[in-house]
Amino acid sequence: MLNSKYAIIGSGPAAFYAAEAIRKKDREGKLVMIGAEGYLPYFRPLTSYYLAGLVPKEKLFFRQADYYRRQKIEFIKATVTEVKGREKILTFKPLDSDDSDDKEKSNQKLQFAKLLIASGAAPVKPDIPGMDIPGVYVLRTIDDAVKIAARAGKCKKAVLLGGGLVSLKAAYALHKIGLETTLVIASSRVLSQMLDHKGAEIIAAHLAENGIGMVFKNDLAEIRGDGAGVTGVTLADGRQLETDLIVVGKGVKPVTSFLEGSGLHVERGVPVNDRLQTNLPDIYAAGDAALCRDILSSERVLNALWPNAAAQGEIAGANMSGERLVYRGSMRMNATEFFGLPVIAAGLARVQNGAGAPWEIYQVQNSLSLRKEPFYMRLVFQEEYLVGYVIIGESRKAGMLTNLIMSRQPLERGRKERLINGDLSYKILL
Repeated sequence: MLNSKYAIIGSGPAAFYAAEAIRKKDREGKLVMIGAEGYLPYFRPLTSYYLAGLVPKEKLFFRQADYYRRQKIEFIKATVTEVKGREKILTFKPLDSDDSDDKEKSNQKLQFAKLLIASGAAPVKPDIPGMDIPGVYVLRTIDDAVKIAARAGKCKKAVLLGGGLVSLKAAYALHKIGLETTLVIASSRVLSQMLDHKGAEIIAAHLAENGIGMVFKNDLAEIRGDGAGVTGVTLADGRQLETDLIVVGKGVKPVTSFLEGSGLHVERGVPVNDRLQTNLPDIYAAGDAALCRDILSSERVLNALWPNAAAQGEIAGANMSGERLVYRGSMRMNATEFFGLPVIAAGLARVQNGAGAPWEIYQVQNSLSLRKEPFYMRLVFQEEYLVGYVIIGESRKAGMLTNLIMSRQPLERGRKERLINGDLSYKILL
């Protein structure tokens, strides 16, 4: 049996920043990171840019292998199959092991003193006839991008299932490399989990102007194919679309199945306290698998976002190595751009007014005289507090708005009015 003072399950941002934080406090304690993808930690949000040919593979990684050797971080390419929390033992299967029925030969055990669960999330695959036909993919990992790129080079058309960020970024990437792309979206708008109706209309119009097709209020009823793979899809309304390639973007769910029987509480994810400890105090959780406090609602939620994972990993790692830091909470936030148009949304950006609703919502929209793209800003207040925003077309001051939300800083009337009138200067913070 192997032994390690620290063990980290996962190789995403939570895992990386936890390892960094541990090494700042403890330079010598043995530290093992177990990654199920087989890759050293990398910037997952850049996989669509890698697919589009905009970022080379070597630029995806946080650090090169030599960094981990210098920091005495042992990286094991393996899948964790079991955790016994109270005994502080985990079982893992190396990626290069055979599929022998003899589990004693293929599985290895590791005894730990402190453990971080940063196992991330996996794409949801809907139950649609034909999902197993060659040419149907998800876009989550480097390997996914490699497989999609290999097929895309022989394709002319692509269908993207879903109107969320993953599907839109995949559509953008495939369009960049020359494919005719069509989004099939069950709801009435794109980015329905990120934007309000008006913001979504602006993004949809921009995508359409740049050649992205969209079918709303529809879904896939069947995927058709032949010996060579996908040939088309049948929509729920009976329409048929030809396609050579399909990317499914229907959300993700935490990877926690290996925790069954571990002694850890598992709900939709792994609940943690404000120090990111689970119900077993020497076991921590961070990132997409962790249920953490939301800074606005104070409820435990899954805000599965890269910046949240990085911040949680850093605090969890520090606490694993002896600190007693408190995690203030996460917040829903996304930022990206499509064909040169930046868009960012944070907090309670999508809420609507209605009877008894506590929100004050203000919208500013115009065409900036010196820029071709549109400008749109939506601010959501609850009494004197900013609790959400959307900005499309000009995002340089988004950090200031994010700080106003995270700090829970009340705005007196004059400062609030300046913000509503479009004054995004830093004097709002004074």
